Amino acid sequence: MAKKEKLARLCKEKMIDEIVSDIRERPNFIITSYMGSSVSDLEHLRRNLKKLSSSYFVVKNSVLKIVFDKLDLKDEIAKIDSGMGISLSGDDIVSTCKVLATFAKDHDKFKIKGGIIDGKSMPQEKVKQLAALPSRNVLLTQMVVTMKSPITGLVMTLSGILRKFVVVVDAIRAKQGAANAAPEQKA
Repeated sequence: MAKKEKLARLCKEKMIDEIVSDIRERPNFIITSYMGSSVSDLEHLRRNLKKLSSSYFVVKNSVLKIVFDKLDLKDEIAKIDSGMGISLSGDDIVSTCKVLATFAKDHDKFKIKGGIIDGKSMPQEKVKQLAALPSRNVLLTQMVVTMKSPITGLVMTLSGILRKFVVVVDAIRAKQGAANAAPEQKA
């Protein structure tokens, strides 16, 4: 019997070390409550997150409390209440938040509890605000358009001045041509 308990403790310690290592490698993560969600729904969520180089796993509450304690995230322990899951984010935390928020909207029992982003604790509302941001590509496009806009305005203004100058020169030429043609007709 003692050997069985020793094996269970060893397994739990290995699990804790692995989760701590994963979180240290990818420090941006979202804490969720999955209780009541089906296994197939969670698999669907995992597939969507995998496309973003993110991952999702469920973890026992006792293990998660020890992990947060080891990572000095004692404030996050209060968020642990039922079946808990962790989503480790890939490069784009906003896209990960979007996938989780969409999943939570479609599945009533799935709840976003908060997260850790850049080493700072984020409440549930902040995570949802991140999910509402446009994607990285849209933000980059908006930035390029904003940077390009003054240059485009300057080019249009300068080309308008040149067009008006050409029209005035053409009108003067036409007027002089008409004035030169009129004396020739009288002669």
